[in-house]
Amino acid sequence: MKEVIFDKNEYKSYKDFYHDVCIKLDKDSFIDWNGQYEDLGYNADLLDEFLWYCHEDNLKCVFKNFDKENISKQKTYDDYHYSIIIEVFEDFAKNYPNNTVEFVPIEK
Repeated sequence: MKEVIFDKNEYKSYKDFYHDVCIKLDKDSFIDWNGQYEDLGYNADLLDEFLWYCHEDNLKCVFKNFDKENISKQKTYDDYHYSIIIEVFEDFAKNYPNNTVEFVPIEK
């Protein structure tokens, strides 16, 4: 299983998260995505479509320092986007159970 760690402390905004996904999941290695939709257009629908290309990769997606409960309140614009991103990843793991999503507690 390939472990991919997304640490919220490394991102200034949700846009940095999309950029990181493209790097860590090697977006340009897929012919349909090579050079297309830079940073997935910061779009959850494109993220969902892109994750399908990774559905056989046996991914363990670790979300570190994401306060899922606080994000779900959507008090900020970034929280709104992060809540959608989390939902996309959780649906991905549910639809393709060979992949997992894990949340690591927030470091204090």
